[in-house]
Amino acid sequence: MDVRPASALVLNPDELGPDPAVGMDLAVKLGIGQLEIRSAEGANALTLPDERLRHIRALADERGLAVAALASPLWKWCRPEARPGRVDSFGFPTQVPPDERLGWIERAIEAARILGAPVVRVFSHLRVEPELTEQLLGDPLLAKALDVANTAGVRLLLENEPVCTVATAEPLLEVLERYHGQGLGLWLDVANLHEVGQATPEVVRALAPYVGYVHVKDYRPDGTGGRIFCPAGTGCVPYAEVLPLLSAACPVLPYALETHVRDTPADAITAGAAFLRATVAGGPA
Repeated sequence: MDVRPASALVLNPDELGPDPAVGMDLAVKLGIGQLEIRSAEGANALTLPDERLRHIRALADERGLAVAALASPLWKWCRPEARPGRVDSFGFPTQVPPDERLGWIERAIEAARILGAPVVRVFSHLRVEPELTEQLLGDPLLAKALDVANTAGVRLLLENEPVCTVATAEPLLEVLERYHGQGLGLWLDVANLHEVGQATPEVVRALAPYVGYVHVKDYRPDGTGGRIFCPAGTGCVPYAEVLPLLSAACPVLPYALETHVRDTPADAITAGAAFLRATVAGGPA
């Protein structure tokens, strides 16, 4: 399974609803050739049987689309005795017994193989009660997962997620420096970096050597401490500042539109695609 060395836009069909064909048709309309699969048919992709994954792959193949990534929920979990807060895991359990985790890792890699996805997203354990919070650095399961992924020709990419233990630059760099030689890369979510106050040129430069995939969503404060998601380039995330810098450091990257705009997702994706094509050097296809 080859990592596609092309700077490209990526669309997640589940932003448009449970039927993946709807999002795929929008991708074709917008000239977006790659997909990110997270959930479909109302279920997390990891829980779908093989025949449904093959069906999704066939729908993509019919339209000339490739699956760029499997947005798995691996490591967005805690022990059953812990009590996570509100976590969006797209239909996947957040309390996972340790003896079941390797099975889910193997399932994710098999799902990626079926879909033709060269990369799989991972997280870094949910932050729960301090005495029950697990750490990614030194987790023997991560080393095992990297071995399994390498054997399968799949790359694991770590997303910086504020509800997880590795979300800011210092721990990100510590984990990436330790495991990069074993294949771990960074699934960079710029909005998440902004949420923790670190979407700065200095931090992006430091992280750039590890970036293998970029998530793009935008939001503006709602005045009460919450967020209102909006098309990329219209909110408070400093994309106009950091994306040109990132694209200069990493000329070939996938940029995945993850709008979270519920009322008009197609319009938000359309506007976001236009923004990225105007902002990223070379205008990703």
